[in-house]
Amino acid sequence: MSQFVYEKTYGASPGEGMVYDLEALINSYNGEQSVGCVKIRREHGRIAIAAFTLLMRRLHEGHRQSGELVVVDASSGMDKYDCRVSLISTHSVAGGLPFGC
Repeated sequence: MSQFVYEKTYGASPGEGMVYDLEALINSYNGEQSVGCVKIRREHGRIAIAAFTLLMRRLHEGHRQSGELVVVDASSGMDKYDCRVSLISTHSVAGGLPFGC
């Protein structure tokens, strides 16, 4: 019973059910934004997700320096599912700005 309540509230546990729920959530989010902000791809048994927020999109379109230098922060940690998050940023006079994830 508690597993059913958990999955109804938070989605499926790790495995194919989780991936299916994640794909549905991504499709719903992209539909709300009317732009493909998040992409998911499976290859060789691994899953890659690329996120591009509306702020990141504005930086890409209007921040001239974003075409000159991009930094990939690959020093991210891992969670219990061996997931890694790498932030892509660009420079500005105010410091680093998020450019992709």
